[in-house]
Amino acid sequence: MNLELLEQFGQNYPEEFDGVLDCFATATSVAFNRRGSVLAVGCNDGLVFIWDFLTRGVAKMITAHVLPVTSLSWSRNGKLLATSSNDCYVYVWDVLKSQPIIRWHLNTCVSSVQFSPRNHHILLIHSMKQPSHLVQYQISPDGTGINYFIIKIMNLLKHFVHFLAKSIAHSKIPHDEESEFDVVSSFDRRGEYVFSGNTKGRIQVIRLEKGSINFSVVTSFRVSNTAIKQIEFAPKNKNIFLVNSADRIIRVYDSAIILANDPANTKSRKGNNIVAGNDSKLDPEPIQKLQDLVNRTTWKKCCFSGGTESDYICAGSSRQNSLYIWERNVGTLLKILHGTKGEVVCDVIWHPIRPVIVSIASGVVSIWSQAQIENWSAFAPDFKELEENIEYEEKESEFDDYDEDKEDPNKDMGATDEEDAVIDVVTPHSNDVFLSSDEEQEDRDALVYFPISVDMENVELDAGEENFFDETVLSNVSNIENNHREHRRQTMTRSDVSNIDRNNVCTVQI
Repeated sequence: MNLELLEQFGQNYPEEFDGVLDCFATATSVAFNRRGSVLAVGCNDGLVFIWDFLTRGVAKMITAHVLPVTSLSWSRNGKLLATSSNDCYVYVWDVLKSQPIIRWHLNTCVSSVQFSPRNHHILLIHSMKQPSHLVQYQISPDGTGINYFIIKIMNLLKHFVHFLAKSIAHSKIPHDEESEFDVVSSFDRRGEYVFSGNTKGRIQVIRLEKGSINFSVVTSFRVSNTAIKQIEFAPKNKNIFLVNSADRIIRVYDSAIILANDPANTKSRKGNNIVAGNDSKLDPEPIQKLQDLVNRTTWKKCCFSGGTESDYICAGSSRQNSLYIWERNVGTLLKILHGTKGEVVCDVIWHPIRPVIVSIASGVVSIWSQAQIENWSAFAPDFKELEENIEYEEKESEFDDYDEDKEDPNKDMGATDEEDAVIDVVTPHSNDVFLSSDEEQEDRDALVYFPISVDMENVELDAGEENFFDETVLSNVSNIENNHREHRRQTMTRSDVSNIDRNNVCTVQI
């Protein structure tokens, strides 16, 4: 189906349950790539399954960690996948090779990791009992390892530089003066700013220098008097983001309003990047507030819809397996999707393009999509529905290729007929659905689909077809399939992690 015509059919939000994905383990986190063609699912045993979402088949399985995976993040080109876990490690994986490129080790469990939307060499890492960290790495031109360059560590009290082999850059996000450190942080849609929230209900905005992790604090504002639980930006609409706080209210803000008066909200004392809190009269008001006034539901995870305008907001309840869908502009509750009773939502994500939601409840990955309504009515040649079947009486020359008795007097003899026009089916054309507002053409180097080998185990050849396949090809395919099945049957234990050579991976202690 043409992606540009998706919004013309039915509702633009999911309406019913559409099946589950069997991950052979208890799922904990989920993430789509930029096009929505590939889905990554992290599990509680440290495995990461890469699903081809179009065919709903497993394309890859990565033995990533030894403890539950807490978050996943795709790079913009879809070739790299960042994973974090309760084992205090953060990995960046080459997805095609299933090999780690670099890893970071923290002193506490890592709750989230996020690639910069426009630079896959910069990541935002958040741990349980530490401030958020901005880290930067660089791959050598030949792709064999990490380049040697300066590690820069910046915090509130001092600035110092260390020289290490295979180094990276690392910066701590400064805390607001009212709290020890932030509890949640997120890049904006283009990776130009970092928004971090604390337990006091305040959000701090940090501007990043282009191509580096050097930053300057811009402003801070108060959202509520309770802790900030989540900050989520719309994937296409640059100026809006939502804030999920502990007071059971989802607030939608316009970042253009917040960043309008950034010099007046910045204060530096003794060279430290500590922000003075804004006066309550200057705190921006949200453009929309969403909540469940009847049940007073608390929200586990919230997300914007895909598409160019992000017209809908989905929120998963933290007390039951229910998904609430609102229309963002007017704040109307459109639909409540109820899952299996007794389960609790763990993660929710909206497809980047289509009206499809993927949720995790009690370790089960569920898919929600539009209701497919069958229509058996007759259609005219111009694809208009007919109210009743009518026997059509054609004219004598209506369907003739050329009517010798009729000539169009208004026809331009110098113009070329549309039927004679040459249609270019070779040159790729950019689809506006896949482009950002500041892009003119697609990234031709992006990884969109994964190759899946054909299962040749039960192939039966007819008489005379025994030599159709080369014996060497059949042998190689069979060996690949057997190795793949054997790998999937292995039980994930701590000793099994050695099947991936992590000794040659650059490890950085944060």
